[in-house]
Amino acid sequence: MDRALGEMELFSQQIPALDLQPELNAVRTGELPTLLLVHGANSTHAVWRGVMTELASKGITSVAVELRGHGKSGGRKDLQSFGIEDYVDDVSRALKHFPTAEILIGHSMGGLVVQLAAGRNDLKGLVLLASSPVGGMRRDGTRMFFRHPFRFIGAMRRQSFAHLYRDAGVCRSLLFSRHTPESVIQNFMAGVEEESWRAGNQMNTLLPDPKAVNCPVLVIGGEDDFMVSAASVRATAEAYGTEAVFLPRAGHMVQLEGDPAQLAHLISDFSARVRTAN
Repeated sequence: MDRALGEMELFSQQIPALDLQPELNAVRTGELPTLLLVHGANSTHAVWRGVMTELASKGITSVAVELRGHGKSGGRKDLQSFGIEDYVDDVSRALKHFPTAEILIGHSMGGLVVQLAAGRNDLKGLVLLASSPVGGMRRDGTRMFFRHPFRFIGAMRRQSFAHLYRDAGVCRSLLFSRHTPESVIQNFMAGVEEESWRAGNQMNTLLPDPKAVNCPVLVIGGEDDFMVSAASVRATAEAYGTEAVFLPRAGHMVQLEGDPAQLAHLISDFSARVRTAN
């Protein structure tokens, strides 16, 4: 059992190692989860805790998987060898382990991972949250570089994305809304993990194919997101034949900002609609 968050108890469950693939840690709010949540770069399941609790209050059980090399999952010493395709394999394994989880939700880099996984698995729905765009991160990444060039040069020299988030001002500038309390940013910084340099760079070149996704898609962005621009969010939504929804007073870390109940409402409403349709 994981630590309680408010009144909610979260339960850890291990997905066994398979061949050369490491054991994965997953955290769920109850039995038979219907939603599978995938974190972004430099993160763990912890970014989902507030949303998971709100969803549970609506009677929706969810599970958050920690990708290999992250959190309590295996493979940490091999992190730099992992690529996006390895993370896609992790999500496919998690879907097999939790067969009732038929809606995938991915944030940021996790959004790219779930788009690729959705093309290989039978799903009822897909939610993209401040997701890496269908056209890749090159344009948004260039804009980020020129906002903080010296910090990015330092990250490139170290081959460390985590280096970008060691400064609270840079963190707010890239990831958070101006409305977000400083305490939220400090808590996020305390939980930042290293990320695979290889996987991070593949966000520029490994692009999803929307035509391979055969389920309804909900695209959500943060109104104040600098990392993934509103234009990129809208382009992703257009590629999937839908319209983007933007959450006010939220930057890139949408799950941690603004009102988690509003995000949970969007997800629960989408879940109900796609289940009724199917």
